[in-house]
Amino acid sequence: SQINNYILGVTTSTYLDRAMVLVEPPMDMNTYAGGSQFGCPIDAFRETMTQTSSLRHQQANWNVASDFPLGFSRLVDHPSWLSHGCEVPCSGTHSYKDWRRLSKGTEDLSEITCTNPDGTEVNVMVSGGSRLRIHFRKYESSMTLGHPSLAAEKWATNLGATPGEAEIFSNLRDKREIWDYVLGLMNKAGFLRFRPWIARDVELFLKSFELPMGKSYDAIHVRRGDKLIKEARRYVVKYWRRQGHTDEDHLPTNYVPFTAYLSKWDEPDACPVDDNGEVQVVKRNVYVATDDPVVVREEIAALPNHISPNTILWNDCHELTFYFNPTDDSAFHLNGNGEGGFEEGHEVEGGDSCFGRYHRNIASIADMMILSKARTFIGDYNSNWGTVIRTMRVRLSEPVSRHDSATDGDGSIARERNMHRVGSFTRTLDTRVLWGAKRVRAPGY
Repeated sequence: SQINNYILGVTTSTYLDRAMVLVEPPMDMNTYAGGSQFGCPIDAFRETMTQTSSLRHQQANWNVASDFPLGFSRLVDHPSWLSHGCEVPCSGTHSYKDWRRLSKGTEDLSEITCTNPDGTEVNVMVSGGSRLRIHFRKYESSMTLGHPSLAAEKWATNLGATPGEAEIFSNLRDKREIWDYVLGLMNKAGFLRFRPWIARDVELFLKSFELPMGKSYDAIHVRRGDKLIKEARRYVVKYWRRQGHTDEDHLPTNYVPFTAYLSKWDEPDACPVDDNGEVQVVKRNVYVATDDPVVVREEIAALPNHISPNTILWNDCHELTFYFNPTDDSAFHLNGNGEGGFEEGHEVEGGDSCFGRYHRNIASIADMMILSKARTFIGDYNSNWGTVIRTMRVRLSEPVSRHDSATDGDGSIARERNMHRVGSFTRTLDTRVLWGAKRVRAPGY
């Protein structure tokens, strides 16, 4: 949800033509060990030596370096094209407590004018994650109105658009096309840039995977856990009702089974046929990201037509080899067992320690990188992770260029310009939604 809130912040600040500055809680007010919800890499620590009467008894004292990023900034390297190079404003008159109080005010975006240490006045709009979502819900529809306009071109330019891309964006009128173009611009600009230690440790972690990263692969995201209690319940009930189970209190399972995800490959053109009419088997390496790996592995073991323990033949067409995250089969959420935190008995995972959080953080980001780059992604739009992955899979399309200035064969005159086919302003890497709201998706929402 924090990454989605960040995406909302990027969308809103660029639309309002304002710099976006992150305000992090200082160490003495931070509720997380090590000063960040994303844990502590080894880079966070500074070693100091405590001298005793004998050099032989020197002891190392490890402390988080005072200049090491805190909070969300430990995960993401916030780019200067969003911050405009600005520091946190009005540092002489407004502390973190003041900004936090304003972010929780009655207004969606609290607006104040204050004075910087150099005497300059600055107008600031303040918001936190929950208030930003309220604001976005209220103004989302109006943000896509009024095209074409100079304001729309400016918004696109703030997102890193070229003059040509800004003109294309300004002329879009369809809500879905507008939001997808915003996503395409954000991804092109590289808005989600991880800190060097995150990039390094994710790369090292990926090397421990059995998944052949040098070849094309597909991915499935199975989110269960705490989501089954409330958010996903109606989708589970709906799925089983379609299978003929109408008693909501006695369903075969309290989740959508893994076979339902595999069924997304059952498309009319899913099985290629050769010149003799014979079905050609398609081999697929499939990465499974899930917070329920033990049960999903059992579901795979129970499938028919096994070629090997991790490989099946699905519908006589797809040879699917499954791969999982190599971490322990115990906790897969940054906050433990889910958004509610840890369940009792999970001390073995490092609990809520700085190192335990960082380990889970790296595993989660590795999953995100794999899912976002997969040839085909199968998942849901019910979870925060599913929304992030969909955001990361949108791309701008290359324009179809025509340079004909002479007469065409039919006698008509072709103008020299760049053209896009209808509906091809953006493309989304093959994404198949099993369940969840499939409405127009605004960035991070």
